[in-house]
Formats: sequence, C-alpha cells, structure tokens
Amino acid sequence: MEYEATGSGGNLAFATVPQSVPPEHQPAPREEQHPTLRALPSLPPAPESVEDLGVPETFVEDLLLKTLYRTQVPTPLGLSNQLRVPPVIIRDVLDGLKRQRLVETTSASGRFESDWSYRLTEAGHAAAENAFGRSKYTGPVPVPISDYFSVLEQDDDIGRPDPVRLAKALQQLVLARDIVAKVCLALTSGRPAMLWGAPGNGKTTILELCSEAIVGVTLMPVCVWVSGHIIRLYDDLVHVTVEGDPSAETAQNVDRRWVRIRRPFVFVGGELRPEDLDLAYDPALGFHQAPPHVKAHGGLLAIDDFGRQQVSPHQLLNRWIAALERGEDTMSLVTGERISFPFRSTIVFSTNLEPKVMLEEAHLRRIPYKIRIPEPTPDQMAEIFRRFANAMHVTCPPGGIETAVEMVHRASQNNMRSCHPRDILQLVIEESRFVKRAATLEPGATRRACEVYFATDPGAQAS
Repeated sequence: MEYEATGSGGNLAFATVPQSVPPEHQPAPREEQHPTLRALPSLPPAPESVEDLGVPETFVEDLLLKTLYRTQVPTPLGLSNQLRVPPVIIRDVLDGLKRQRLVETTSASGRFESDWSYRLTEAGHAAAENAFGRSKYTGPVPVPISDYFSVLEQDDDIGRPDPVRLAKALQQLVLARDIVAKVCLALTSGRPAMLWGAPGNGKTTILELCSEAIVGVTLMPVCVWVSGHIIRLYDDLVHVTVEGDPSAETAQNVDRRWVRIRRPFVFVGGELRPEDLDLAYDPALGFHQAPPHVKAHGGLLAIDDFGRQQVSPHQLLNRWIAALERGEDTMSLVTGERISFPFRSTIVFSTNLEPKVMLEEAHLRRIPYKIRIPEPTPDQMAEIFRRFANAMHVTCPPGGIETAVEMVHRASQNNMRSCHPRDILQLVIEESRFVKRAATLEPGATRRACEVYFATDPGAQAS
C-alpha cells in the first residue's frame, strides 16, 4: 500500500521539555522505560576445557602466544580477560606451552598461581612470530558459527519498534496525526518500509527516533569461527551491551565470549558501497568484519538517503529484500568459500526520490509500506519556529514568528522545509554573537538570515 497525506501536511521538529514538570509526568526510570530488559536472556555456560571452546587447540595456543607477545606483564587472570575464557583453560594451555618450552614463569611471580606472570622464551618469540604470519588476529576466542546459528534459531524476534514507545517518541515532533499513525503502522509491522519526500522534512529524524522505540535484549558472540576464519560480529560503535547480575555471573560460570546487547539499530547512509554488502577481510587485523545487515540481526536496519549510495538501488534491493524473503543471506569469505547467515531484521528506507521513478514494479511490491513525509503548512512552520526559538534561547517579539514564516515562504518560493526554522535561527544567533547583542527574531535579522541562506532577497515585511 502506498500512503500519502491528504489535506493535513506534517512536518517535524523536536519539542522542548519544560524545566518544571509535575512528578506524574516525569520520565519513567530507565528500568521502567525498558521493561523487557528485566527478563535477560541467559549467557551460555562457561566452557570447562579447551575442547569445549569448539576451535582447534593449535589455534588457541597460537592466540595465547600472540597475546603474550603483546602483553607486558601477563597473568592467568589478565590473559583470561583478554581471551574471554575461564582462567582454568588459560592455565591448561600455558602448561602445554611450558612443556613445549615456549613459555616460562618470571622470577617476579608471586606465591599463588593466580599471581604468576609469564613470558615467552626465545623459542616462544619465534613461535609467536610464526603465529602472526598465519593470522594477525588477537582478541577473544571465537565461537563456532554452528553455535551462533543455534542461538539465532531460538530468537525469532525481528526487532521491530514497540508501537507505544514509537508513538510517544513521535510526540516530540510537529507531525500531523495521520502521518504519525501511518509511520507507526509501517515501522512496527516488521515488514520493509520506505519514508519518502523532499529533503529537510524529518525522514532521518523519524529513523533516529525509531532507535528509542526498539526494546529487548539478544545474545551475540564477539566473533565466530568458520572454516579456519574469524568473523567479527560485535561492533562497539553499533551495539550496546547489557550487563547481567554480577553476583550470579562470573568468569567461571558463563561463556564470556558472548555478550548481551540491546536489539541493534544499524544506520547506514550515502557512504554505503557495493563491497559493504559482503564480508570485509582486513589483512592487517586478520579477521573478517560483518556487513551492516548482519550486525543488525534481530534489530532494525535503517538505510538513509536511499538512492544516493555508490551501490545502485536495484543491486541493494535485489540483495537485501530477496535475502529477507528467504530469511538468510549468502556471503563470501576471503578464500571464496560461501556461507549463509540468517537474516531477520526490520528494514526501513528513507529517500528524497519518488519510489515509482526510482524502483521497478517488482521492488515496489516487495516494500509494502511507502509513506510520504509532506512539506509543512504555515501553521506548522510557526510551531516549529516557536519550539526551536525556545530551545535555542532566541527572543521572539510579537509578530516575529509570523514574519519569519512569511519571509521563508517567499524566499523558498513556496518550498518550505521543516529544517528551515532551525537553520534560520542559527544564522540569527551567529549574527547576534558577531555584533555582541541578544539573539532576537526581529524582521531585520530574519531578512538578513533568509538572504544569505536562500541566496535571494525575501522582500520586506508585508504591510
């Protein structure tokens, strides 16, 4: 279905929160805002031996040698934290390396085994350098990809925003009621959706507010092991970890190679390249980096400025929409070997282009929700000016806002955008700072701001 506003245009602007808010209207505590966080998924039990890690013992030995090579004063506990495995496994591997005369304890080691420090022998240095030659990866021991897939199969939530939370988030904006209803319906359906319309009317803001409405927690390994290769899944720029009960979870009873994360919100824009749709191998780091749609598993994947990426809309949709329909996507390792990843996410596009012009009928059919975000009406522009002026501490004399709306209307040639009030007010502030006087939205300042912003004379105030 394709939605378009009829008769009641909508636009966006952040609402300001009054300084004095009655207690009953204060925001709920964090745990009440995210009620689903109380029921945290359990981390897998801790491995008890090297065999339980699910990766070759020689790989673990190489990883420990490389970690010792780069650590000044390594102890079993410190190595355990770096590799995210229980100290008992670290000690077992160290004992094996000691028998091979690759590792030795230092003369400064303490009385207790937990305080011992280790260092590489001359043979150990050579073995570590050989290990770096095979793979430069250092970090947590990866989880077998089969274990990751088993956990994914138990998580059938596709990460759509919570309807109530999304509706509340959108109340921050100057947005027509019918547009709010359509946006909420589309973005909480779990099916592909597209927001479209002229630039500057708030499509990106809506996507950002979606991140506030996604609730729930899922599990993710830091990295996975497949066919001798490592794929890094966890990205601290994308994922937000959720801690469990410290009294119940210790290095001895849970597998710390896994982390709990809030259901992810992954945002990509015009920087997306064709190669970003596949696994990316970094020879300097020695592992593959997961692409955005894999990092977004169980959450929301937002593609902003759709149609402006280096990858064509057809290529992107052929890849992701088809993968969503199948529930999995196939990618290539650096060796050319193909592997399939489950693909269950909510995917939302934002574009300045008209869908019917940009996409083929087959693609349009696969994106059932297409909502146009229209231009603001004069009344809505006035409200946006009021909200931004209040938030930006700009004084508005009587009639100042109405005059500003009138000038923007003329200067933009009746193409007003929701971003115009913020941008004009910022220019007014910068001019006032330059001349050292209070920022005031008076006709002269508004006219000068419009003239430089729109590169045209907005004309004098109407009599």
